[in-house]
Amino acid sequence: MKIELLGTLFLSDKRKDLLLLLMEEPRNIDEIKDILNVTSSAIMTQIKILISQGLITHEDDLYKLSDIGKVVVKKMIPLLNTLGVFSENKDYWENHNISAIPPHLLDRIEDLGHCEFVEPDLDRMYETPKKIEEKLVISAHVMEISSYFNPAYPSTYVELIKKGTDVSLIITKPVFERLRKEYSTALQEYLSRENAKIFVCDCPIRVASSVVTDRFMALSLFYKNGIYHNHAIMSQEENALKWGEDLFLHYMKNSKEITEKELIETELTEKD
Repeated sequence: MKIELLGTLFLSDKRKDLLLLLMEEPRNIDEIKDILNVTSSAIMTQIKILISQGLITHEDDLYKLSDIGKVVVKKMIPLLNTLGVFSENKDYWENHNISAIPPHLLDRIEDLGHCEFVEPDLDRMYETPKKIEEKLVISAHVMEISSYFNPAYPSTYVELIKKGTDVSLIITKPVFERLRKEYSTALQEYLSRENAKIFVCDCPIRVASSVVTDRFMALSLFYKNGIYHNHAIMSQEENALKWGEDLFLHYMKNSKEITEKELIETELTEKD
């Protein structure tokens, strides 16, 4: 019976679509045919199967989910959404280290919804992918986590804060030290602005990077062998933005803000 019910749920797109449709509200046969674009004979075969499994009922000319059906379909939706996320960019998820995502957020991976694989053009291989850059410049706020050094950081984020974008960065200590030593002017200019914040994380950041704004979320993971390539999975769905913010807050809990005053004091101490 267990295997039979699983087959009922997942071995027919028509049955799956019908169950999801009836989750919204009861429907008569004409509504079902119109919305699902099916013939009477095709859908009635599936309806009979679902009735026999106790998942839907037929009352007053309306088909609706049974009490069992409501519970089952409610549980089915997150699984279908999770499968949708992984199947849409199957190669990416299979080849990258998804265990780097904190467990409580990996459990909510379905929140990413529709994702697009983005990477830079061949003549811009070490720059921010164009689709991400285009969204960054029109965002009101930007929150980024990064465990690697991106040469585009200094110029990109200084330009954003100059135009009034609120920017918060969480980086590792090695990345911060490189910024401080090799890009001190840009770093000081960044920290001198009220709309700019930078945090150094005390715990390991296992994802390559994550950017979330009011317009999109982009996640970049390392390959399973530890190699990094400049590409990402990007989503513009509302749940994905919340997921990205929660990932930022996860690392924020273990991070210390660096102020302009602390930066100046550190540099003066080193000169002495």
